[in-house]
This record gives sequence, C-alpha cells and structure tokens, in this order.
Amino acid sequence: DIYHSSESSNSSELQNTILYSIMDPVKFVPFSSTVDSPFWVEYCHLKLEDIQLSEEAIDMQAQVVPLSSAGMARLQCLGGGSNSLTHSVKKLPITVQKSSVDKMIFHGNLVGFNTLESFSKVDKNKLLKEHFLKGFLSSSEENNDNAQVLKSLTSFVLLTFPDLKQHKVLYWFGIPALMTKTKLMAQRLPSFSPEQEVVLEQAFHNFRREQESDLPPFFVYSENKKKDPSDIVIRPLSKDCLKEDGSSEDLVFGFVDSTRTQNTTTDNEVLPPMGWPLRNLLAYLSIHLNLGGSTIQILSFRPHRLHRLADDTIPSSNNNSTHIRLQMTVPNKEDYSFGGQDSSGDNNNSFDDYKVVGWELNARGKPGPRWVNLKPLLDKNHLAIQAADLNLKLMKWRMIPDLDVNRLQSTKVLLIGAGTLGCSVARTLMGWGIRDFTILDYGTVSYSNPVRQNLFTLEDCHFNNGQGKPKAQAAADALKTIAADVKSRGIHLSIPMPGHSESLESVQESVSQLDTLVQEADAIFLLTDTRESRWLPTVMAAAHDKILINAALGLDSWLVMRHGGGSGNRLGCYFCNDVVAPENSTKNRTLDQQCTVTRPGLAPIASSMAAELLVSVMHHPLRQLAPAPKTRSSAFSPTVSSTADDTNAEEVSDSSPLGVMPHQIRGSLVSYTMMTPTVPSFCHCTGCSQPLIDAYKKDKMGLVFETCKSVNGSYLEQISGLEEFRAQAAAKMAEMEEMDWDVEEDGDEDF
Repeated sequence: DIYHSSESSNSSELQNTILYSIMDPVKFVPFSSTVDSPFWVEYCHLKLEDIQLSEEAIDMQAQVVPLSSAGMARLQCLGGGSNSLTHSVKKLPITVQKSSVDKMIFHGNLVGFNTLESFSKVDKNKLLKEHFLKGFLSSSEENNDNAQVLKSLTSFVLLTFPDLKQHKVLYWFGIPALMTKTKLMAQRLPSFSPEQEVVLEQAFHNFRREQESDLPPFFVYSENKKKDPSDIVIRPLSKDCLKEDGSSEDLVFGFVDSTRTQNTTTDNEVLPPMGWPLRNLLAYLSIHLNLGGSTIQILSFRPHRLHRLADDTIPSSNNNSTHIRLQMTVPNKEDYSFGGQDSSGDNNNSFDDYKVVGWELNARGKPGPRWVNLKPLLDKNHLAIQAADLNLKLMKWRMIPDLDVNRLQSTKVLLIGAGTLGCSVARTLMGWGIRDFTILDYGTVSYSNPVRQNLFTLEDCHFNNGQGKPKAQAAADALKTIAADVKSRGIHLSIPMPGHSESLESVQESVSQLDTLVQEADAIFLLTDTRESRWLPTVMAAAHDKILINAALGLDSWLVMRHGGGSGNRLGCYFCNDVVAPENSTKNRTLDQQCTVTRPGLAPIASSMAAELLVSVMHHPLRQLAPAPKTRSSAFSPTVSSTADDTNAEEVSDSSPLGVMPHQIRGSLVSYTMMTPTVPSFCHCTGCSQPLIDAYKKDKMGLVFETCKSVNGSYLEQISGLEEFRAQAAAKMAEMEEMDWDVEEDGDEDF
C-alpha cells in the first residue's frame, strides 16, 4: 500500500487512493523576485562609496514568506537594514536585523558589473552553475555539519549593472536548481484528514519555536503508525536524519512550499505544480544521503497561516488541507550526470557533468534581465545632492583614492568679497563638494556686474527700484538655487581699512562681527578689490591661525597665494613683500583706476587656482602649516616637489594627495606663463608680524581704530617696527655711500 492509516477502510479515502495512484510528471513553479526600492538605494550608495570598481561577489540575504499569494513564490530583498549586504573585502558596517522565524532566509551573492557590456557578455549559465556547485559539492571533511551544502539548496545569484548617473539598475536573479536527465515523476498521496493536519501543524509550530533565527526551508519527520499519531517530532534536514542502518523507512522529507494554487483537489489538476526547492531537495537526498533509487515520501508544506510563537497550542482549522503529499523515487547519482561518464568515476566532482538552471523570467515571460528606474521613487533633493557629488565620488574609484569628500563637505568657508573673484571661487568650491558658505561684501549689484560675475542676474540689479540687491545676499541666494544641500548666508558689512577714518562705534561693530566670522570659518578667501581692504582679515587670520587664500587681479596678471600659519619660520602673507604700510588707495584716482579693470578671462583662472589650492591644503596633514615646495634655482623657477633624495629625509612632505602646494602662483596672460615663488614671512610685516599680532590680541578695537585714523600708515609702521627698520636701512645705505671704494683699473688681473 502507498499509504497506511487507521482510517484506510473509509470509502472516501479509498477513492482518493485510486484517484492518486497514477504517476504524473512533476511541474515546477519558479521563484520570482520582489526588490524594494530602499534596497536599490542602499546598494547604489554602497557602490558609489565603497564597492567602487570592484566586481567581486558580495554576500547578501533575501527572504521568502511562506504565505505568499497564489501562483508563485516571492524572493524578497528589503532595504533599510532588513537585508544584509556585506562587502567582504572592506568589511562594511551594515547592520543586519535578527531574522524572523516566520520567514525563510536565502543566502546569495550579488555580482555588480561596471559596464553594460560586461554585464551582457558574462557567461551567465556558467556563473550560476559555479555558484551553486561550489557549495553543493563541498567536501564533508571540510564542512562537518553540512551547513554549507544545505545553504546552497536555496542559494541565489543577483547580477547587476548600476547606472549611477541615470539612477537606474539592470538586474537579473538566478535561483539555481540541479537538473536530471529524465523527468521527475510522482504519485500524489491522499490529503490529510482534519485530525492529521492539526497534529502536523502543531508539530511544525513546535519546530518553529525551537529555532533561534530563521525558518529552515527543509525538514524531516518520522511517520511510524505503531506509535501515537500525535507523536510527531519535526527535525531540520541533515546528514544525520536517516536511521542507523542508513534507510529512510517511515521518514517524510518536507520542504516549506511558498507556492499556492487556487485549488489543490480538482480532478483536472491531480498533481499541482511544486515549489522550486523540491529539485534541490531530491538532489541532496541522492548525492549526499545516498538515497538514489529509494522510494520516499515528500511533503509540500503549505500553511494557511503561521501562529504566534507564544501560543503553546494552535486551534483547529476549518479550511481544507493545502499540504500536498507525494511518493517519489529519488533519482540516482547517474541521473544528474550530463558528462557521459559514470558518476562513480574520477570525474565525479567535475562541474561540467552537471546542468543547472534557474534564471528568472522577465516581464515578457522570457529569460532576461529587468531595469528598475529609481528616479520616480527618490526625493528630488536627494537626486540633486547625489548627482552633484557624483564627480567627486568617481574620482575616489581610481584617480584620487585618498580624496576626503567628507572633509570637504564639512568645511566652512568665509568668502570676503562677492565680486568677480568671489562668485567664481564659490562656484568652483561647490564643484569640490563644499556646501557651507558665508559671503561678506558691502556693495550692491550694479548693471555692469552680471556679465562678469556669474552669480548675479538682471533681477538683482532691478532690486529696490534699481538700487541693486546687496551682493553678499544675492550671491548667497544664488548658491541655494544651484545645490540642494548648500548652506549659505550673506553678510552686508564694511571692513575697516587703513587710511579710511571711521567712528569708534562703527569700528567696534565691524571688528566684532568680522572677528567672529573668522573664528567660525575653517578657511578664508580674500577676494576684495583694494590692497587696504585685505589688511584686517589678514591680521585676524594670523591671530587665529586660520587657512587664508588670497587672490588679486591686475589688467592681465593675477596672484594667488596661501598665507603661512603658526609662528616663527613660516610662509609670508600678502604684505610681507612691502616696505610701506597699506593706506587709502582710492583717493585721487580716476574711474579706471578705482575699478578693477581686468581681461574677462583672468578672474576664472585665478578663482580656479585659488579653489584648487585650498583643496590641496585641506588634504595635507599640516594644512596651513604645510611647507612650500622646493625650487630648482631661483624663486621664479618651476616648482619641484620634495623627493626621497632630499638632504633631510625626515622633512615633512610639501605635497598632498592632489599634488604640490606652492606658496604663490603668479600668472600672466601676456606671456601665458605662471611662476611659483616662495616668500618667507617678514619680521616687520604690517599684516602678520608678531608685534602686530600681539597688539591685536591685546586691544583689537584700539589697534584697528588708530590704524584707520592714520592717513599715511605711520601707526602700523611704528607698531610693526617697519619704521625703525627703514631708518636702519637708510643709515646703512648712507654709510655705504660714504665709504671710499678702491676700484681696480687694471683689467688684466685674473679672477
């Protein structure tokens, strides 16, 4: 008899036995995939930030819910921490939530390709076969508990090509199954009685309660009719599940079948389609448990619901049984060999002998990949932010792996001057990922500005009945329309300047506000028109030891320089080359002398150089204290970076991951040349000398107020010691003129 039961005399059961006595070919319902959009967002972020150019397989997990809708099992990939994506090389800190015993966890590999061509050309059948057989044919000596083999029975492969620029992902799931040379045949056994189903489901409920994590997809139990029918204990499938003599008598091998058909008892569909894992279950029984040729019972376990684990017992159900019992003959090992060689030969473990199928069908019902478009699913600001920094993230893949994007994004920049230089510098810095700007300027947008200053429009000129919008505010507002995550503010402030007399109250207010802004900033750009307007920010940056980048324009020449940090032997500032103090440079000047008249192409060049210099300095461990590069022969020769052949091998590097960092860059559009001189600090400098810095720290208001009152700059020259230095120099020159030089008139003497 194919089925023994104490109720076998019932006429209805006898009719079922006759009905299901026919051997039918087994049909299978393949898995389909359901991928939540957060998973793809998480994966694309991982690809951009950490995976980069690597095409190594990434371990991942997916889940299958036993209570799926009718017709097809769903392999679900969830984002937001519910799914595991672990890059084995970099050990990415992805949080994995504890699995639920209401779900089956399938383990797989995600293989991401860098180009669409490589995705298309990869041998997908070979890849799927190797992925499955490496785990399925693993040696028992290497894996005593057989866990790797069991895990392979429900493994999967996910091929992807993420188009990060278009926010699309091409993907294809493969859920491998080992094929046989002949069709699999089965007899359907009678359905469970209501009493039997309650006993079985109670046993399965107890089985779930014993699990520490996820629900095992395969199990086994003994159906010994001599014992109490309720005495059923379900155990996980393993190599130790057979009896001591190695037989499978009275054993029922079950699998959780997520396939659900509309009606499992109709006469025109005696044997409903089975779930995909049945193929690999039979392969495991044949190859690993040596049950080939044996007749066994299979249970396709299809629960109506999974009860709460807190329940000790489960209530009886009035629903018809959906579990399907089969009697099958396990294929022999030879049935899995397509290599034409006996499986007991030396080539038993050759991958070429086996055939593996399982690539998912696309929306047209044919084997093929699918596209998912993330744009409609993502917030517009998120798309804008990710796209804005895409260029920087791609730099890290191959060209500049040490680029610190996070440092740049957190840098607070103070731009002093919102004219032609200020607008261009801000735009370039945004390209480097800098998003925190404070812009300071005292002017308003005039009708001559928009054609040269790229953050302004005619609407800014029309503001306030044609008076013009304040430049600082207009520039700050413009930046917010360019990048979604920018933080910018405009400060309408006049900078106290030497030779420009102001009231004490005005000086106090301006100095207090400007000093606070300098202290809050990580980097400062000096981009003003006049020499004297650069003096106070220079003093403040030196007093607070801040990074300061200075840029200045002439008609056809430009200067970009970084001020040295610290004290003692350091790089000079903008005023270190001068032997006179700054004073009012706008008095008694014609219009062309008062305005910054430059060739239109000059400002973008200087602005780009200034922004690039800051980024290089930010990547040096000493930042503003970084030394200037060495030069070959003179201060105006091309810059040469320090090498290992230098005299002092322990000297701090003068370059960053982005290259050398010159002290000054002087360029000319007349000769189309650049020079990179290095100028040390001047001990009597009116902008950064130690006596001046000490005076500022002691009484900043008094120093600035007296400097503004001084018409000819004498106050600064006294404080810095420049006046005494010039007097000493004049005395030395006078002494030299009074000396009686002995001039040799005989030109025949050899030197």
